[in-house]
Parts: sequence; structure tokens; C-alpha cells
Amino acid sequence: MPLRFETIDLAAHVELCVAFRRDSYVCSFGSDERFAEGQGAQGYIDWLRTSIEQQPRGHVHVWQGTAIIGQMEMRRLPTPPARGYVSLFYLAPEARGGGAGSALQQYAVEFLRDEGVQRAYLSVSPSNSRALAYYQKHHWRDIGPNPRDISCHLMELDLSALATSY
Repeated sequence: MPLRFETIDLAAHVELCVAFRRDSYVCSFGSDERFAEGQGAQGYIDWLRTSIEQQPRGHVHVWQGTAIIGQMEMRRLPTPPARGYVSLFYLAPEARGGGAGSALQQYAVEFLRDEGVQRAYLSVSPSNSRALAYYQKHHWRDIGPNPRDISCHLMELDLSALATSY
């Protein structure tokens, strides 16, 4: 069944958004303590609301039939040169390993290209081996510790080096 990418309806799915974000912390760091210690649920909801208003196509739920199986959060950064940042690539546990991740990558590449982005970045915990393997498979390059959070590594995707139709 094909996947659909639709702008997050925060009013209808706020609890699911928070649950997905919390689980992303568990996958990355073994617990969601960093989520709770950081901005927490309300801070995340406020950030997500503003982000959806600014770039709705960059903040989407991934639908398979009538079920939401994933979430993506990404944006074009405001300063030149044209760069993008992916805050969240997420698939629910039951959707992992079945090929849906490639569709998320394709959507991300198309969105970022439409925004004029030449290079995109994301942060990943080096202990999240499944995520690292996924990103490397999809041409993201590990460029070392993230200066803003040295517990994570920064990954870079050179969109100009990818084939025109990903």
C-alpha cells in the first residue's frame, strides 16, 4: 500500500506527535529523559506548532491507509547558503524494516530540493546503530560530533551529488 505524506494536524494528533518524539529519544538514547529534561512536551508542542505554520510541507505524518505510521520534521535554514535540517525521521516500530524508510528519504530529498537546499544535516546518537545504518544507506555522511550537542553526531547529505530523480 502506498504511503501518503500529509501536513501534521496538530489539533487532531498532538498526543501521537509527542508519543513519536518520546519514542525517538528512547531509540536514540535508551530513555526519554532528555526529552523531559529539555523542552518537555509543552515546549515541543509549541515549537512544532510554529514550525508547521512556517513550513507545513516539512512537518508531515506518514500515512499507510488509515493509519499514521511515521512523522517527519524538516526545514530550510534561513541563512545562506541554502541548507536544510531534518529534526525527525520517525517510523513506528511496526513499520520499521519493511521499506517505508526509503519513501521517507525520497520525500525528504524532494522537499529539500523544492526549498532550494543544497546540503542537509541531521543529528544522530552514535549508539543508535539502526539509524546510522539507515542514514549511511541513504547517502548521509557522518561528519563527526555535533558542536551543539557532542553526544550526537552530525550527518550531512549533499543533494547536488544525488541523482536527479532519487
